[in-house]
Amino acid sequence: MSTIPAVSVSLQVNVGGLIMKNPVTVGSGTFAYGQEYDQYFDIAQLGAVTTKSLSLVPRAGNKPPRLVETPAGMLNAIGLQNVGIEAYLREKLPYLRQKGCTIIGNIYGHAPEEYAALAARLEAEQGADAIEANLSCPNVHDARKARGCTLVAQAPEQVAEYTQAIRQATKLPLFIKLTPNIIDIAEPALAAQEAGADGISIINTLLGMGIDPETRRPILSNIVGGLSGPAIRPVAVKMVWDCARALRIPIIGMGGICTASDALQFILAGARAVAVGSYSFRQPDAALRVVRGLEDYCQRHQVEDINQLVGAMQV
Repeated sequence: MSTIPAVSVSLQVNVGGLIMKNPVTVGSGTFAYGQEYDQYFDIAQLGAVTTKSLSLVPRAGNKPPRLVETPAGMLNAIGLQNVGIEAYLREKLPYLRQKGCTIIGNIYGHAPEEYAALAARLEAEQGADAIEANLSCPNVHDARKARGCTLVAQAPEQVAEYTQAIRQATKLPLFIKLTPNIIDIAEPALAAQEAGADGISIINTLLGMGIDPETRRPILSNIVGGLSGPAIRPVAVKMVWDCARALRIPIIGMGGICTASDALQFILAGARAVAVGSYSFRQPDAALRVVRGLEDYCQRHQVEDINQLVGAMQV
């Protein structure tokens, strides 16, 4: 009986200047500030921990109800609830640094100047090893304007403006998080690249809503929310593939990743790294299981370097 010889597998990736020990991080907003999940596994084993979106001042988020389960995922309208940049630096950052985590600081603001200020503050305080700028959250708009809400990430010229402002404020690796709620996601991705981004993160949630037939009222107080989970995975994989063919900069792929097999779809489509999001709510150590699954796949297929799989889909 023959056995497959063991190979020495390297999972290390370089994402726009950010060195990650493996290509797995977590989706912003699904992992709090990291410490909350450390009771389930050693979070320092991840390639990086991505924080909840940080704003200049604390945000209470939207009024409940703001979560609803769907057949293959969930709708959320949390509204970027967070402790604010100062509380993060004072109360959350020390734990992540003590653990030895690589940190991607996700930031959110209402104007380019706010994003720039957040990025500069994180760099000055060593509060992150890379910046992920959230230009694509779909659930922070006034419900009365929900039908006509627009996102910065839907307008390539605005993506360029915001990216350039953040780029001028920091030398940290800069990733721009884009929305799938657009006809051609490659357009804002190219705008981010040309304005100085080191990578892009795709995808954020798809716009969705739920209605209670008994009350005939929206289930979410915000009316509109963001759909995440396995239902959006095929859309996300396709959008990673679209962007990978157009860009020179790397991609962090996300959207419905539950297993290593899911993550491999994104990598084969062209993602350099991946993020596990909503599934962490169902299985708290899902991201670590993906790391282990990727290593097992590489062993079984005699792949010595995970980077060999990036964009390696055969057609």
